[in-house]
Amino acid sequence: MNSNKNLVVVTWNGGDEIPYSHVHFDVNKNFDLLLFNNSGKSGDIEKYNVPYEHYITEKTENKGEIFHHLTKYLSSQQLEYNYVGVIDDDIIFKVSDFNYMLHIAEIHQLDVFQPSISKDSFFSHRKFVNRSDLLVSMIDWVEIMAPFYRQNLLLACEPYFLKTISGQGVDCYLMPVLQIIHNQTATGIIHAIQIKHARPIRSHQRIYGNGLNNEQEIEIIRQASISLINLNENKNLFNKDFRRLILKEGNATLIEIEINYKKVRNSIKNLITLIKELSHY
Repeated sequence: MNSNKNLVVVTWNGGDEIPYSHVHFDVNKNFDLLLFNNSGKSGDIEKYNVPYEHYITEKTENKGEIFHHLTKYLSSQQLEYNYVGVIDDDIIFKVSDFNYMLHIAEIHQLDVFQPSISKDSFFSHRKFVNRSDLLVSMIDWVEIMAPFYRQNLLLACEPYFLKTISGQGVDCYLMPVLQIIHNQTATGIIHAIQIKHARPIRSHQRIYGNGLNNEQEIEIIRQASISLINLNENKNLFNKDFRRLILKEGNATLIEIEINYKKVRNSIKNLITLIKELSHY
């Protein structure tokens, strides 16, 4: 992609809910907006005077179906963007922060990234919580809540989105695989920017229309990712560490011990760094 334009997709439940209810338009945006009405009711938007360059209305159950319709739309409209971010409707952010975040991502040549999450958010993974001492931290994957992907990577996921109504599994398994295949592996959390996830996480409590819960959907995507790396043209791209630590191939208990050991080791390193910094005051 040669385009320098970026696209931010914000979901909306339609009806009487106000579009962009959690977005603060404090400055002019340096990106295009796509408003995704997941109620599927075409007349909903007529009630409101809100900004957008693109509008989709499709009845969807969750994020995987939203990504499916988004990738179909990008392809059918022949749209070209550098980064495409997809933001849940309960994410609080301001436009100036996203302008700055996209600037930072471009400077660091990130391929996949997300803003950090405020400490008072509802969250599943502590590693995505904001660290005030960092601008950007590199990481293996970003979660489905507010990811930004290079458009070609997002489009490469399209055949898999209908396998996971929740969208989960694409973030932690499929996308890291595709990044290696496409040689676009720079993945980061941008701590210079914070968002807040304002509603409790409910995905683990749901049974989707396909009769599966999110853990079962995640396993489907994990297996699909393993099948992808085992193709003759791909298998030499992936080392044992990736298979073990990212795709969780092997003894589950030993893998969990290794992952926790790495977490403890990194925590100790961070503590030592903090102590050294404090010693200068």
